[in-house]
Amino acid sequence: MAAALVLAAGLEGVREKLDPGEPHHENLYELSPSQLKKIGVQELPRTLGEAVDAFEADPFVEKILGTGLRNEFIKYKRAEWTEYHQTVSQWEIDRYARLF
Repeated sequence: MAAALVLAAGLEGVREKLDPGEPHHENLYELSPSQLKKIGVQELPRTLGEAVDAFEADPFVEKILGTGLRNEFIKYKRAEWTEYHQTVSQWEIDRYARLF
């Protein structure tokens, strides 16, 4: 799906003659979030939950994949995110089992 969406986005950019803008020559890792926002750079989602929210909010995804596939993918990934949060990792066991 990712490849299909990237290809579709590229084709739309060519078809619509979208200008990608000038490249950034700054070291983006050295800029604060407010500085990044000022120059038009968006941060990527930090968690799977944030990524699913962004995926769901993007009308381009539904346009390319269709409502059914989009909704099933969102449902699957939300369930994955929930399962992740319900799992106790070995790190948590090692860290907290001795404290309590």
